Amino acid sequence: MHKNMNSIIECYSCGLFIKKEAKKNATFRCPRCNSKLEINKKHSNDSLYYAISSLLLFGILNIYPIITLNINESELKATLVGTVSILLEQNFFFVGLVVFFTIIFAPISNSLIIIFAFIQKKTKIKLFTKTLLHDSFYFFKHWGFIEVFIISIIVTYIKLIGMVSSTKFDIGFYVLLAYIFCFYMSNVKFEGKSVFGE
Repeated sequence: MHKNMNSIIECYSCGLFIKKEAKKNATFRCPRCNSKLEINKKHSNDSLYYAISSLLLFGILNIYPIITLNINESELKATLVGTVSILLEQNFFFVGLVVFFTIIFAPISNSLIIIFAFIQKKTKIKLFTKTLLHDSFYFFKHWGFIEVFIISIIVTYIKLIGMVSSTKFDIGFYVLLAYIFCFYMSNVKFEGKSVFGE
């Protein structure tokens, strides 16, 4: 006998299958473990707006330097892409490739996948299969370490105080903060179940 599984939700805490209740609010609690369950979470366009904003901010981020150092009256400025270039010039190829993948390629790919998912959902254009988008989204989501990069910049800044003539955060650092916020929010607001039919 075929049953409609759309009316059933699984509790991610204890694994109990529960029949969805017809409530106006989007959440209710599991009767076994009292965990909060979301049942009517809708696909928000906010995720698309944040993804587009993060891509625009990423473009701006590579124009302005993140940090400026003054060493022996010579000024050194580092941008996001410039950091990877410096690593490659110093023959740190593996480290350079890892940094490029985790702070540039993976975050950009993640934002592009969100945009493509919206395009395919709202139009008849089918550039990629849902399976490919689903797998790529979760892969790049877990491999984007841009927040780790900004922590390393702050630690470097603290370590360099007193070792160089002067060091300061430049405009790029504040753009980077805005970029991380938009990137994070694009993933938080993205509802995969609505897009991919999970």
